[in-house]
Order: sequence, then structure tokens, then C-alpha cells
Amino acid sequence: MKTMTFALFAAVALAALGGCGADPAAELRGDGPSPPVVLLAIDTLRGDHLGCDGMEGLRTPRIDALAADGVRFSRCYSAAPWTLPSFASVYTGLRPWRHGTVGGPRAVLADSFTTLAEHFAAAGYATGAAVTINYVGPDFGMTQGFERVTDFSTSSHRDQGLKVTNEGRKLAAAWRDRPFLMLLHWFDVHAPYAPPAPFDRMYYQGDEKAPGAPITDMLLSDANRAPNSAGGMYDWLAGVTDLEFPRRQYEAGVSYVDRQVGRVLDRLVELGLYDEALIVLFADHGEHLGEHDIWFTHSLPYVEAVRVPLIVKLPGGREAGRVVDETVSTMDILPTLLDAAGLPTPDGLDGRSLAAPLLGMRDRGASLTLSEQGGMDDRWSKALVDWPWHAVLLHEDGDESLELYDLENDPAAATDLAPVRTEEVRRMRARLDAYIDPSSPVSAGGGQAVELDEDARRKLRALGY
Repeated sequence: MKTMTFALFAAVALAALGGCGADPAAELRGDGPSPPVVLLAIDTLRGDHLGCDGMEGLRTPRIDALAADGVRFSRCYSAAPWTLPSFASVYTGLRPWRHGTVGGPRAVLADSFTTLAEHFAAAGYATGAAVTINYVGPDFGMTQGFERVTDFSTSSHRDQGLKVTNEGRKLAAAWRDRPFLMLLHWFDVHAPYAPPAPFDRMYYQGDEKAPGAPITDMLLSDANRAPNSAGGMYDWLAGVTDLEFPRRQYEAGVSYVDRQVGRVLDRLVELGLYDEALIVLFADHGEHLGEHDIWFTHSLPYVEAVRVPLIVKLPGGREAGRVVDETVSTMDILPTLLDAAGLPTPDGLDGRSLAAPLLGMRDRGASLTLSEQGGMDDRWSKALVDWPWHAVLLHEDGDESLELYDLENDPAAATDLAPVRTEEVRRMRARLDAYIDPSSPVSAGGGQAVELDEDARRKLRALGY
């Protein structure tokens, strides 16, 4: 670890005292050189499926070690329960309604928005990304600002993770002598849950095709609330009779990606970059594993689909091991990185810098923990966390319902308290209404449909989109 300068020591001391009027952004920035910025994006990873989050029996040693070296936010919520709008919000710091990249006829991020990569490229950083689904690729306008993009979306599902890891190791070596921003996107936790050996049987030792009723009978029935279930998204479960099999395979995928994360971190250590790097690990959304009668996909903004990991390792190991229990949003990633790199933050963002909570300083700000889903004006949903309350508003063809969950006492959101907590329902509905334009509830306007060939569309349908 580098020797701590007096200025840095003073900054940390001020943070420990609660700030005492110090500027959190300035304290976060420090006086060192521009750090390498490494974004580790794990598609579909639930916030509660990590060893460091307390899930017993699930092995994630490399992510747990990164959390020990950094700051872990235990209550982070995604801006959307699926990939496209979620990443667009990470890249712009805006809620889906504002950037309008919400799917359907509004599926391409407009050039008018300045993305995370564009901010860093303008400051002289090398910028590169390795992505594994076209929702994060150029077809959807999601590579703006990246000078080097490697798209593995057409690769075999089993090969993608290793290819992303190798590309990350290669980029870090190529750019070791200059500031860089690198985003690595692993898709291996996403269905179909098919981790390679030896991970494929890490948690399941039974016979998934033992005599019994096929689980697809239930998955393709009205008992499953997941949309698009008839589009082939459950073909990989043909003949499976044990519901524990896909659940365990999901966990195995998490452990597999943990290994890949570790290989990237090992390369940063080998190159002498790990200590000075600013590393952010996050997920775009979680996954329904049967909660709320939705299986093996991510479609509605319930807690299992929107609570995600967020780990920030600061240069020099500052604040290592801190756990922050404030509610925060993935929209906060952009302004936080800009502050950490000493770059100007544009006005009007929905996200806020997490400089103060990262350093243990008092902060009067609060994150907008709003999640939005839907690309059609007559079918959408929105959810808002105001700890401990989580309100989920569902709108379909003019019918609306609001569900209310107490996440402090019911972390899995199993019991809807809306019928008995009427005052909280009114308060949360009023807060949600402040973010809903009745004339255009899913987008402020603009956006365009994407042109994809039939093979690409078929693959997305098979993934549940």
C-alpha cells in the first residue's frame, strides 16, 4: 500500500469525525494521480446471493475479499429490473423515464445523452468494454464513449465468461501506463443457468430428471406470472422435475463468475494496478427464483429483482471493510465516479454522489431509489424504497394495484401490508405519483425502435425478452 500523505491522512481523519464541514467530493478525490477505473458488472446477480451479504453455503470468496478491501452498500437498488434501462441509467445517472431507453418502441439510447464513458474519454482516459448481450452493445446505443468494444453476445453462453475475463486482463496490461476506464460485463448468472464444469454440480447432487411431473408444466401455466414464458425461455429445463435444480444452478453461476472476477483482480495485482485502482462491482438487476410466483427471470420491480450488490474499492484501500446501510441507487454510480476522478458532474442528474457515505461523512442528501419497468404506456410498473417501506405499483390496461412491503422485518417481501397499512400506502403512492406523468408514464419522449435480424430477436426471446 502506498504511503499515506499528510493531506490524505487529514482527509481520512475529518471523515472519521463526521465531516466537520469538509467537502466530500474533494476528500474522495484526494491528491493522487488519476486512478484506473474498473467496472465489474455482473448481469442478474441478486444482492442477497453473496457470502459477504450473509448467504450461508454460497461460495463467493473473491467478491467477499473485494468487499473486505472496499466499501459495501448493503441496500442498493437498481433503476430497473432488466438490462437495457438499467445500464442506460448507470451510464447517464438518470431514471429510465428521463433517458427513455425502456424497451419496445423506445429501445435505443439517444446520442444526446452524455454517458459515463464519454465523460472519461473527454478527460483523456482510454475506454474499453467487453459485453455479452446486445442490450449493452452498439445496436442499442450503449457503447457511446468506449473507444474499444468487444462484443461476445454471439458467443456460446458457456464461453462468454472466460472471454470477458481474458479481454479484461488484456486491456489492463495494454493500458497499464495511462489512465483508463474498463467495463467488464459477465452474463453467466443469467438463465439458462449453465455454468461450466466443475461449477455445474457445485451445489446440486440430485437427479434433476427423476420420475415426476416436469416443472415446465407449472412454468408454462398461469401459476407463473412471468411474461414471455411461451417464447422458449424455459426450453433448457425440458425434462427437469426438481425445482431445486435451477435454483442451485443459479448459485453455481454466481460462484463461477466469482472465479472470473478473481482472475481479473489477480491480473491487476500482477500489473501493480490493484492498490491504486478504483474498482466498482455491481449488478444491473436481480432475479425472481419463485418469489411472487415468478420463476427464473426478472420482470417486475420486486425486491428480488431490484436489490443488487454495490461494492466500491477506493484507491489505497481507503475505508476498507466499511458497510453502508443507507439506501442507494445504481444511478449513483456515475456521479460517484466523476467525483472520485475529479471530473465535473453535470447538473440535473437523478443519481447523487456517494462520496460522503463512502468516507463515513455526514450527508444531507438521499438517493432516489426508484425502479421503473415497461415500454408501453398501458403496461408498466414502478417501485420506490423509502426504508423500510418498498412500494410496488403495477399498471396494466388501466388497472392499478399498489403493494407495500416492510423490508426491515420481511426482507423477502413475502407479505403485502397494503391492506392494513393504509396511511403508508397513501404516503408512498403520493411519492410515486410525483414521478409519473399520466400522459406519458414510461418515457419523457424520444427513443426509437431497434433494427435487429431474426436470429438476434429469437435469441432474446429465448432469454425471456
